[in-house]
Amino acid sequence: MSKDDVLIFERGSFKVGVTTKIQPEGKVMLRNMTVGSHGAQYHHKNTDERLDQTQDKYFLYMKRSGQLKATVTNALRRIETDFGKVNAYYVRYFLFSNELQASSEKRIKHGNEGVLKRFFKKYMSESPAANGVGYGEDLNLPSFYYAYFDAENYRSTELSEILGLKPVGQFDTFAFTRLHPQKNPNVERLARVHHESMRVKLAEFYAGYSIYIEQFLFLNDNYFVWRENGEVVAGVQVNKCEWELKKMSGLTGLFMMHILPYIPGLKKYINPKKFEFITYDYIYVKPGYESKLEPLFMSMLNKFNVTFSLQWQDVKSPLHSVISNMDKGMLSTFSKVPTGRIMMTLADISDEQVQALMHKPVFTCAMDMS
Repeated sequence: MSKDDVLIFERGSFKVGVTTKIQPEGKVMLRNMTVGSHGAQYHHKNTDERLDQTQDKYFLYMKRSGQLKATVTNALRRIETDFGKVNAYYVRYFLFSNELQASSEKRIKHGNEGVLKRFFKKYMSESPAANGVGYGEDLNLPSFYYAYFDAENYRSTELSEILGLKPVGQFDTFAFTRLHPQKNPNVERLARVHHESMRVKLAEFYAGYSIYIEQFLFLNDNYFVWRENGEVVAGVQVNKCEWELKKMSGLTGLFMMHILPYIPGLKKYINPKKFEFITYDYIYVKPGYESKLEPLFMSMLNKFNVTFSLQWQDVKSPLHSVISNMDKGMLSTFSKVPTGRIMMTLADISDEQVQALMHKPVFTCAMDMS
């Protein structure tokens, strides 16, 4: 195999490898996967685009008799912390065949780790670059893997156990909606000549956060700002998304999936088969100007011709209370999601280092969620 594709385990017809280039069948598998659990299930339509936009990717793959049975996508994030540089690996996608997952969950419930869990425990206890592929990261640095689990997925599956992830924090999902969003003349697309000054402003704004990354900042030139007397007092990165809503539970699911799409005058706002929305990322607000975020968000809905947006905030984030108290629109009341879990591996990082990371809010990147 080439240096960007290394076989790391083999037993009979079962083979495991790690590569920096996704295999064609892996891309098809990810493209067709349904995300979620028994409560809510949805199909990401932007998977190919997100793979292209995500830098420094590792793909762990498992095959049996030549057939792909599992794939896990990790993205390297070189981050600065209070205790120095760290190699963080975001678990972007994880997908197991029903056969493989059912077998592993059965073993876990009976107190047996099984080959799959033992393998992941070892694999995710160190950098994937330790296997001989990589992006030149320093293997002497501490490292950890992290992921975001929605509450229902966290409770109803054993994937976190299989991956060796432990809960270390919480985040909330916020929908911001308007049926007839209005644009505001104070809002403008940030000119590229101002990108560097805004990057510095955002780095200062998020200095008190953990796992802050910049790789999706200014993506597609979609950073917009609110100016007062020429000064930027609020800003947001906007990303377009499309999902297919497969299933939603409870009264919310009944309304969103089976009632709203058929109400005259309202059905154009939600199409479960082609659910188009935007996400808000890299939010900035100057203290005292928090009231400008609501009309800024509304202007973005107007700009991108949608009625629905999503964002994610660590419960410890100062932005969490700002968004919580905002008028998020009528449709937001039908799209509430239980508090999710921030998950980490702890094998290659000390308890003190975990505490140093988690006493701060985590920068919950919307691009990683969508």
